[in-house]
Amino acid sequence: MKKKTVSKKGTKKKGGGLLAGALVGGALGVVAGMLESESGQKMQKNFMKLSGDFLNYIAPQVKKMKEVGEPEYEAFVAEKAKSYAKAKKLSLAEAKILAAKAKHSWKHIKKHLPKR
Repeated sequence: MKKKTVSKKGTKKKGGGLLAGALVGGALGVVAGMLESESGQKMQKNFMKLSGDFLNYIAPQVKKMKEVGEPEYEAFVAEKAKSYAKAKKLSLAEAKILAAKAKHSWKHIKKHLPKR
């Protein structure tokens, strides 16, 4: 039990209240940070999987294209990202992110295209 002290003016004070509050606040902050990072990591993993699925979805179609340069690839990806997002019920923002990631992969994809 905590000791109660009486100040010179006659008011009662509880010792250690500030320290206890700081400890509880710190503990809650740590737990909130852990939960946020776990859900953030889970969301990031899900989106990485979705990006991989999207690239697997467009890869055979890109290989079938006759003339594929970077501008054609970027236009194709933008179009396919919209249809893929609609089929998977993704938001427009998510479709734009998928397209950006796929466009960023051009140099890698270009290496695997048949030479014409």
